[in-house]
Amino acid sequence: MSYKHHHLPAHHHYQMACIFLFIFGFFFFFPYYIIMSEYNLDMQTYQWYFFIPWMLFYIIYCLKERIKIGEKERVGPMKRPIIHWIILGLSIVYMATQSNDLEKLQSLYYAFIIFSLFVADGYWDFRKTKLWKKHGKS
Repeated sequence: MSYKHHHLPAHHHYQMACIFLFIFGFFFFFPYYIIMSEYNLDMQTYQWYFFIPWMLFYIIYCLKERIKIGEKERVGPMKRPIIHWIILGLSIVYMATQSNDLEKLQSLYYAFIIFSLFVADGYWDFRKTKLWKKHGKS
């Protein structure tokens, strides 16, 4: 077993936890989906019995990991290009507004938006974002 990544900084551990925990949750969702379809249950209703507990756990765990990041490890909000996240947001809105005959699971959209916010926070520390700079005047 390699201990190469055993002592990662808290910031990198937070980024990896956000991504891998989300992927791990989707591995649990597929058997749940198969069981629901096997018993002919309405996924529009039963999707929430999976996603609400999963998202609550995901949010609490990621926030606990986020607290561990030291002040020196935080990344400035404009250090990396934010255009990628703007394109991602527009694509989510575009997908949600398209009409199709497939069964839409609204919980997937909400889960992906929550995931995107945590991953984006892993790249930009939103606590440092300031909309208006004060120049001695209020």
